[in-house]
Amino acid sequence: MLKLEQLAALVVAAGLAIVSYLLFFSWAGGGGYERRERAAPQAFLTSDASEFKGRLSP
Repeated sequence: MLKLEQLAALVVAAGLAIVSYLLFFSWAGGGGYERRERAAPQAFLTSDASEFKGRLSP
């Protein structure tokens, strides 16, 4: 009888895993992988930075 209970537990666990997998990827928009574009750098060096190059801090 123990083998039958183990088999039933395995079938139930596999069924729940499949259902949760399908729900997760359907709610996630199909589960496709979309490459993201590289973001532009946030900080840009300006010409103002060159005037601070030769200064000494007080």
